[in-house]
Amino acid sequence: MRQIHHDRELLQAVLEAFTRTTGLKGRVAGFQPKFPGTAHFRPDALIELEAGKKPLRFLVEIKRVDRLDTATQARAFWREGKQPALLLVAPFITAHAAQRCRELRLFFMDAAGNAYIDGPGIYVFVTGNKRPIELPVVQGGRMNNPATMKVIFALLCQPDLIGCPYREIAAAANVALGTVGPAIKELEKRGHMRTFRTATPQRKLADPERLLKEWVEFYPANLRPKLRPRRFLAPDFMPFAEINLEKYGGYWGGEVAGARLTHYLKPQTATVYADQPPARLAADNRLRADLHGNVEFLDIFWNADTIRHRPGVVPPILAYADLVATQDGRNLETARLLYEREIASDIRRLA
Repeated sequence: MRQIHHDRELLQAVLEAFTRTTGLKGRVAGFQPKFPGTAHFRPDALIELEAGKKPLRFLVEIKRVDRLDTATQARAFWREGKQPALLLVAPFITAHAAQRCRELRLFFMDAAGNAYIDGPGIYVFVTGNKRPIELPVVQGGRMNNPATMKVIFALLCQPDLIGCPYREIAAAANVALGTVGPAIKELEKRGHMRTFRTATPQRKLADPERLLKEWVEFYPANLRPKLRPRRFLAPDFMPFAEINLEKYGGYWGGEVAGARLTHYLKPQTATVYADQPPARLAADNRLRADLHGNVEFLDIFWNADTIRHRPGVVPPILAYADLVATQDGRNLETARLLYEREIASDIRRLA
């Protein structure tokens, strides 16, 4: 698969940069290793660092984008203290993101030689190295295209949609018909989809779990900002979080959706996806515009009549993406529960 080839190039470049910066050597011990307890998290690689008498082992999560907006979703499934420890690899990590990783005890390396590792017999914290002039090739393909992301979302949410005509896929994804063909070709090119050329072409996702992982990674920066986010302050948050949004043409996302689907979380913020302006809902609940408010409104981007989900809440995959993007430990734990209870079985059906 082409993406795996790029991942290997990036990882090798990062290990070389780590050696130049610290003098410590590392090697790749395997790709996509399997460990007990990783049923819902498949690491991209296993590496070993020469530090002392016994090599230190790390499970590697590779970020395929040249930025770090969120703590990796892998943290939801591979928490601090589990062994081997989790290590994030990315093309470049800013000083601000490096500090955030340090606060989360999320170890990392990048292609500039920046790194953070804190373990038995080793402590490394290097930050401030400038972005390399030539970063290793890291391709997102058309995952940065919002329309393509909508098509992928529809395919992931609706397992039986993948074999449908393009017109039905376009209707479910709420995109123009001409968007579907290029999106399917991009998935094929990147090894995410196999098409069997029979009398009626049959399509199958090659690795739906990895495709979902990529979609969640790209969603906060590439699709969410296109949904016209608007923030409000709810003076009485908990009563607001209990209202029925359907009469306003809306659905709960984020923390409220996570709470309703898992019964685990006490929400502190609200995310509302709606197909109407929030004026009526805001007036009825005394919401006022506030850039730092605890209520966020976004546009619905899927066809709610076609893509099935629980009444009053967004599809679980979207609630999961919202929770992962927050960087909050309690939300990551809720995301893990949500994945295990509501998402995993449907995603496996796509394989």
